[in-house]
Amino acid sequence: MAKKIIALILGIISFFLGFAVGETFGVAAAFIVIGIFYLFSQFFLSRGNPRALHEDWSLILLLNAALIVTAVLILLIEPDAKWQSIVAAISIVCSVIGAGLAALLSDNR
Repeated sequence: MAKKIIALILGIISFFLGFAVGETFGVAAAFIVIGIFYLFSQFFLSRGNPRALHEDWSLILLLNAALIVTAVLILLIEPDAKWQSIVAAISIVCSVIGAGLAALLSDNR
């Protein structure tokens, strides 16, 4: 339960991190920072679990919930604005990569 709350809080923090980096350094830097943030966040949430890709989908969804909801709302309100959808896709892919790395590096004994 604690990991789920941490994942939700990290997802909300990343929403504001993306705005801060995007306004300061540009959209490309925001994409890179969001990707790295989600990769490391999911890696640390899933570390030690050799079946992280199979068992941690709830963590991945909770971690990405803020960006997924925002992307859906933006696409409903303003269908031509697709940047948020790209950010949500990057965050999901990087979260899955983070879970995969955690599973790969875990002790399989």
